[in-house]
Amino acid sequence: MYIVLKNIRHGLKPIPFQSLRTVKLQKENMNEIVNLNPPDSVRGMLELSEECFKKNVSIPVLHVKDVKLSNIIKLVKPELLKVENFKPIKSDESGTQIYLNPNRVDSENLENELNKFGLGKKDIILTNFTLNYENFSAEQVFRAVLPKNKEGMASFTKIGHILHVNLREHLLPFKKLIGKVLFDKIPGCKTVVNKTNMIDNTYRNFQMEILEGEDDMMVTLKENKCTFQFDFSAVYWNSRLSSEHECIVKKLNSNDVLFDVCAGVGPFSVPLAKKSCIVHANDLNPESYKWMNHNFKLNKIKTDCFKTYNKDAKMFILEEIKEYLPKYLTTHKVFITMNLPAMAVTFLNNFVGLLKNSDFVKGSFKPVTLFVYCFAKGENYNEIARNLVIENLGFDKIKDLHRVRTVSSLKEMMRVTIELDEEVLVGNVATGVKRSNEDDILEDNIKKCNVGDTKLPVPII
Repeated sequence: MYIVLKNIRHGLKPIPFQSLRTVKLQKENMNEIVNLNPPDSVRGMLELSEECFKKNVSIPVLHVKDVKLSNIIKLVKPELLKVENFKPIKSDESGTQIYLNPNRVDSENLENELNKFGLGKKDIILTNFTLNYENFSAEQVFRAVLPKNKEGMASFTKIGHILHVNLREHLLPFKKLIGKVLFDKIPGCKTVVNKTNMIDNTYRNFQMEILEGEDDMMVTLKENKCTFQFDFSAVYWNSRLSSEHECIVKKLNSNDVLFDVCAGVGPFSVPLAKKSCIVHANDLNPESYKWMNHNFKLNKIKTDCFKTYNKDAKMFILEEIKEYLPKYLTTHKVFITMNLPAMAVTFLNNFVGLLKNSDFVKGSFKPVTLFVYCFAKGENYNEIARNLVIENLGFDKIKDLHRVRTVSSLKEMMRVTIELDEEVLVGNVATGVKRSNEDDILEDNIKKCNVGDTKLPVPII
């Protein structure tokens, strides 16, 4: 993670040559370690005080004059002092000073190599060096401040100018400090927000509080050569899925057909329509539907490449997919995406017999490829995901299982690739799979998917 820091000030005071004790350049100091992290006194700090991060250390500085500098830099490059917002090579009228990391300097090797250029121990002076708040990365600050024996600030998500954190309970007393540190040190950050409740509504957005920065939830970002704009407070977007979005986009070619059942603001649909695929994109959330249409226009997608819908996923399958799928099956490769991992598998049974009343010649179409996402909690996540899909579809038509990302301990987001062939689309429910008590099955499977940090209601039936 690259951190932009600012307003650095260093207090530099050379130690007189007579009292020189060069760190790691004398055998008696070979085992000395200089702690370049924040001072121990900041542990437990609840309100950020930059002054408390000041720390004096001793740093070896190589003084170079009348020697070809490029040769020396190449020699000492692995041993340069690397702290935030500080250039370890400085030049003035007296020559060049090269600041070295005291924990990386190899005494004998460095001395032997320097001797080749007429330099030696006499040219390395131990210097007082003041580290400030601006010299420490966000990771270093959190490691120094937050409770030692509990999980720290492991990660955050960047959505345009917004940094989104999901703080665990033991970190809530530190939330203002966390917000300020991230705001200070992460490039392009203008707002830091913390999720304050579960994703517990039909539209998959959540309540949040602003920890630092502007109250501005309007986001602009780029992904897969497309620009997306949306109100982050009203829709669902997860930047950690950018690689997955890209993976699916690459699987389809121009003139392929996509039915995007839970399209959101269009991370699959917009780039694929731009790729000249034929796209039918649906989302239940009116805000997602609005911004999805906006993003098609923003990226100048031809209107004949896409159609958008604002429906429940089940109704989109039973109406739009049922209507349009027969028109494409014999002439196009057809794909379906269902990216609603907390409950997408519960819609699979709607594909069984979907086209049973359609006029097809047996063997006249290629199977439809369906990508369905789910959560699998447990050690054997592949088997868990497989069972969820088979139980809901009633057939074993799985072609691939792929782990998308780790959500939390023993909880994985999975992509299951299914082949919807004539047996599924035209035939009946597989023998032995009971559907008479469908409401109970639906509720049970939502609970299986819906573990940990996500809770959604039963979909509209």
